[in-house]
Amino acid sequence: MSEELRTEEEQVEAIKNWWNENGKSLIVTVVVVLSGYFGWNGYQDHLRTQGEAASNVYQQLVNKATKPNSEQTEADKTELESLAAQLKTEFPGSLYAQFGGLYLAKFAIDANNFEGAAAELQGLVDAAEKGPVTYIAQVRLARVLIQLEKFDEALALVNTTPDASFTAQYEEVKGDALFAKGEATKALTAYQKARSAATALGINTQALQRKIDDLAGVSVVNADA
Repeated sequence: MSEELRTEEEQVEAIKNWWNENGKSLIVTVVVVLSGYFGWNGYQDHLRTQGEAASNVYQQLVNKATKPNSEQTEADKTELESLAAQLKTEFPGSLYAQFGGLYLAKFAIDANNFEGAAAELQGLVDAAEKGPVTYIAQVRLARVLIQLEKFDEALALVNTTPDASFTAQYEEVKGDALFAKGEATKALTAYQKARSAATALGINTQALQRKIDDLAGVSVVNADA
């Protein structure tokens, strides 16, 4: 799962684009619904208190997670998992809880516990409220399924892109699954689509280009044969 760090740039860009398109209407909906339940002042107080508490936990998690895996002790790993779990249990339904789930899946992947990571990510994918975090979870789940050699299940997850901002990620993972299945020509097409989408968003395409170059060489050999 060495591509995990590289895809962070893509994920930030995807969230940014999704938010530009959907963020304002989402805020209006949330405010209208919750202001009627709490009252405007009560809602603001509740949001501020919960937001500050969740933000503090999340910041601790992010700060500690920046330490390289090779330098983390077992105590560090236990604390990281505890903070991520705290976000899920104490702030359910929040964006922070979703990020906690992503981190728990990452920790499972780091420990080569792909089954555990798949279960964590599946919970995020199945969430009723869809958005950029669930789209990221879907991509990561597909990557985990490829590790588990469940190629068709991985392809089903990325067969349709939920938002144009995520095309690069979905097409790349689709290419990975197809390549793992031995369908090099289809994989090459997927990688080329991913490269075009990444270029349009200003995302670095070096890794994708290497995959394309490798497969282009394979295609030429097969054609000559």
